[in-house]
Amino acid sequence: MSNLIYVSREKSRTSPHHFKAGALNALLRVSAIMTNAPIVLTLDCDMYSNNPDTPLRTLCYLSDPKLRSKVGYVQFPQRFQGINKTDIYASEFRYLFIINPCGFDGLLGPNYVGTGCFFSRRAFFGGPSELLPPEIPQLHPNNVVDKPLQNPEVLELANHVASCNYENNTTWGYKMGVRYGSLVEDYFTGEELVEFVLSGGTFLKWWNNQRMWMIRGLSSSTFGFVEYFLKTLAISTHGFNVTSKVLHEDQSKRYEQGMMEFGVSSPFFVPLTVAAIVNLTALAWGHVEIFRGGGSLEGLFVQIFIVGFGIVNCIPIYEAMISRNDKRKFPTKTSPVSTILAFALYAAAYVTLRN
Repeated sequence: MSNLIYVSREKSRTSPHHFKAGALNALLRVSAIMTNAPIVLTLDCDMYSNNPDTPLRTLCYLSDPKLRSKVGYVQFPQRFQGINKTDIYASEFRYLFIINPCGFDGLLGPNYVGTGCFFSRRAFFGGPSELLPPEIPQLHPNNVVDKPLQNPEVLELANHVASCNYENNTTWGYKMGVRYGSLVEDYFTGEELVEFVLSGGTFLKWWNNQRMWMIRGLSSSTFGFVEYFLKTLAISTHGFNVTSKVLHEDQSKRYEQGMMEFGVSSPFFVPLTVAAIVNLTALAWGHVEIFRGGGSLEGLFVQIFIVGFGIVNCIPIYEAMISRNDKRKFPTKTSPVSTILAFALYAAAYVTLRN
């Protein structure tokens, strides 16, 4: 049974909390003070293991005297139940769990993906050949806890290492613990399609996968950048909201039919709809220019092809705007607001870029 059930760390507007990485580092320190168990499991609250032998399989690696000095963690793949045939939301994570790990096999193994992972506590304190000693001996991975959890000294120190300013003037997040910051990488579309199909995927699954990357780029990534920029200016934002994980029967039916859900009111849908309207307007205007003799098909072919590619990706958005009659079409305000913004953007571009 677990000795530590929940940790609520201290937060302050004047101290960066570093999101999940900061929470994991606080949990590492608190658990070290209380038990200092040699193995740490990270698992998201809405996930579970479907194999009771998972811990045993992990111990086969982390307890092997020939391997344990070379193995920092054992990462299990993430799987979702009930994914439809074309995987419209790119929920297989084929690159993350199937394609990329094969390439990383000779490069120290796969990435840590944030959940479903068993860590050796020693791995958070430097490489196999050099151990980085923590700032207090109680956090050392080899420290043996000889006091009960209810001991006042243990509880006081646990509160201290979970404080919001504990990491000041330390190497936590940079040389010790879970690292802060991340990198983003791009892929070439052709290589992506070949890799996806060779790994057992289909063309439709690849298409939906690349479409979801485009959707994330226009929605969550865009708003994430704006929120980060506003926070650097000390401007308050909406913050993070936990969404419902309950799936209703009618939602399941639409998902099996390959229909996306747009029924909730969200600003995320506005840039998606604006992009869909701009692409459609650009395609129509390009054809008008060709018929009027203002441009040749050869000269506009690349532009029309790119716009057409965007339009095909936006088909679910057009359906949510016009043809769908169920409860999960766009909210009433989304389409008119997006249309106004799209034509304002188009007018501004026309005035700025015209010869």
